[in-house]
Amino acid sequence: MGTSFNPAKTAFSRVFLIEGRAGPTREPEYQSCLRSGGVDQSFGDIEKIECPSDDEYGQFIEVGSIQGAIERASSSLMGRYAADLASELLELARKRCAVDVQVHFGACTNPKVFNTFTKALVWENVSLTNYSTEDLGALSSDENAAIMETSDISIGNFYEVLQLTFQQRASTLVTSTLADAVICDLRTCGECGLFSDGCYKAFVLQNTIDEGNTTDVIYTDDKGQTWALDNVNTTTEISNAITCLGDYVFVVSNADGGLHYKEKDVILAGTPLLWTGVVTGFVDDGEPNDVWSVGIGAYIVGEGGYVYYTTDPTLGVTVLDASEATTNDLNAIHALSDELAVAVGDSDTIIYTTNRVSWVLATETGGGGNLLGVWMRSETEWWVVDDNGDVWYTLNSGVTWTEKTIPGIAITALYNIQFASDSVGYIAGVANGAGALWRTYDGGYSWVKLPEGTGTLPGSSTQMTAIASCIHDVNYLVAVGHDVTNDGVLLVGED
Repeated sequence: MGTSFNPAKTAFSRVFLIEGRAGPTREPEYQSCLRSGGVDQSFGDIEKIECPSDDEYGQFIEVGSIQGAIERASSSLMGRYAADLASELLELARKRCAVDVQVHFGACTNPKVFNTFTKALVWENVSLTNYSTEDLGALSSDENAAIMETSDISIGNFYEVLQLTFQQRASTLVTSTLADAVICDLRTCGECGLFSDGCYKAFVLQNTIDEGNTTDVIYTDDKGQTWALDNVNTTTEISNAITCLGDYVFVVSNADGGLHYKEKDVILAGTPLLWTGVVTGFVDDGEPNDVWSVGIGAYIVGEGGYVYYTTDPTLGVTVLDASEATTNDLNAIHALSDELAVAVGDSDTIIYTTNRVSWVLATETGGGGNLLGVWMRSETEWWVVDDNGDVWYTLNSGVTWTEKTIPGIAITALYNIQFASDSVGYIAGVANGAGALWRTYDGGYSWVKLPEGTGTLPGSSTQMTAIASCIHDVNYLVAVGHDVTNDGVLLVGED
């Protein structure tokens, strides 16, 4: 046990409730007279798989095992029953609507301030399954006591959030601008190779522009501890975005109007070069700018409002929308599935689809900027950021938009936005002339500038251009950018 270990104490925790679940309009409510019970979760009992023994009759040997399903976590909320106020626990239980609960641990700060914790337990999609009180009356003086009320809760998703510490990585490999980053991994206990919690393998796109235009991929397979470099040898141009689809990593390049792919395992094995370039399906004046993979396919957006799709990068792409929804250049795309996607671009342009095939122009945010980043939190809730440093969200699929203020001085441009979970999200951009990152713990209602507390981000970036968060660990972030001399900055944030 390290010397920095600080045991948690019950007196140093506080409860926040978010009725209606975390989101941009729902303020977490501080519960001044509520505490949480212990949390319990089963990750599946182990069942043996047996075969008859080769050595003796009547005996069996274990040849394998099966672990049962992960069950929902459970806990309880307990508080003082009020003599003159309606019980909030009883009201929530009767509504039978999901809420989010956060238990914050802290010290030396105001416990009522939501964003000042040192550690938070985040319980999402919580249902109150019952309600009870202690005895409500007394028959003698020695029975007079405060009355407790209790609701047992069932928790849909349970994880911890801690403050991030940032380190600059791959300094000897990063020699130029970094344009994009992606985490492409699966959780494994070693059956398919190395152990991974689902966040170990990440790929960063580097563009060299000072000594001839080249594209490199900088990668890690140990969660950012060590990095290596592979040159994309099939292009003499810079590239714009990177993703993974099936067995392949591929990048898209506006400059050469195509994509370039390589098997992920070949990259991670350290085998250099061997990339393949493909231009099949791309259209002149529709060169690609961004890509987003949904596992079974990938959306690509580009110049002139073009939208493409591929299920196999080795075969190229097919056109989904040929400047029909808009003729403005598209800069970014995000998709929830192979049918639900939103793309954004120049002059406040937003287009979306609910069936992959038909694309519709949504209402502008009203900010007038060029939109550079987009994220779909749900079919109806979308977030966008622009080159004016503004953040906007919609709760009705782009019919109306609301601006969300984030902290910082002179926020001049925002490039990327991602959510790692329903509650935790990140933004990358520029504030006060330097690269900046922001984080939310409550679904976008409030944001904090990173790193939490005092201090600054390492490196000397003038802008942070892209982020890669991990759905399996909300406390892990890869962030990239560059400085005024076009030297890149690669940061890894972890707890």
